[in-house]
Amino acid sequence: MPDRRRILALLSAATTATIAPVSFGQGEPFPNRPVTLILPGAAGTGVDVLARLAAQKLADGLGHNVLVDNVVGASGVIGVQKAARARPDGHALLFAFNQVLTMNPVVVENLPYDVERDLEPVALFAESPFLWLVNASLPIHSLADLIAHAKANPGKLAVGVSGFGSAAYLGMQLLSQMSGAEFLAVNYSGNIAPDLFANVVQLVLSPAAAGSGYIKTGKVRALAQTGARRAPSLPDIPTVAETFPDYVIPAWYSFWAPKGTPAPVVERLNAAVASVARLPDIAERLTALAATPIGGSAGELRDLTRRETALWRALARQRDLKPVQ
Repeated sequence: MPDRRRILALLSAATTATIAPVSFGQGEPFPNRPVTLILPGAAGTGVDVLARLAAQKLADGLGHNVLVDNVVGASGVIGVQKAARARPDGHALLFAFNQVLTMNPVVVENLPYDVERDLEPVALFAESPFLWLVNASLPIHSLADLIAHAKANPGKLAVGVSGFGSAAYLGMQLLSQMSGAEFLAVNYSGNIAPDLFANVVQLVLSPAAAGSGYIKTGKVRALAQTGARRAPSLPDIPTVAETFPDYVIPAWYSFWAPKGTPAPVVERLNAAVASVARLPDIAERLTALAATPIGGSAGELRDLTRRETALWRALARQRDLKPVQ
């Protein structure tokens, strides 16, 4: 009987640790009301799917609802700005992807937020590679074929990009800088896939979740993925880094708080996100989206952001890339 009582006490303590709020300021508990997760992207997109997946499980851990607020516009600038200006008490968070954190500071002129000054890192949630995809009618079956073809036809292979400051555009520029091959960027405000399938543009750098669906049509083939290592769900697609070791540009997704959010609240949120990332059903759902759960400390997220921002700043200097309005 003593063993049974001890087990029940331990279970009760574990449950309390999972949902008990922390206190800050004048003893105000956190959380004490629903948490808003500001997403600088549209509903129904891949990042929106990830945000809602995380929010559902995060609500279970925090003991309060976590509501996703889609704030679109200006390449994510409006959403990040809203999060940065929110009350720094942990009840308004930013769910961000690299473009708004490491690319916008390099390519957007007069950016109204500064990541270092205005945001507090909480935790990295997940990452996923981009895929280099080529129209299947072309005699290009590998990254080596792509580089050789592009060098033989400089500036003639068209890459569809969603903006001249997007991950696809910068990824194209980075490949040119490392390989010496030149491509033609074609800007799109909408869906690039129909023109890729019709060979109007020959290449895209696509998020893996969308790109995996494109491959199944038989109209495109995958040449390479952009993570540091092959994603578990895409083991047969080589990485660009296997040819160019410094070419590592996964898409990653993370939680941030407004600057000035109390350290105990950030720590509570970090632990909650880490718990979500470790859940088996989350790992299964992320794998289906060609993503991998991460977790890790707030400091690791800050270091990652700084390293990647430095990469894009160096590329902008080397390729003479100018900021856009």
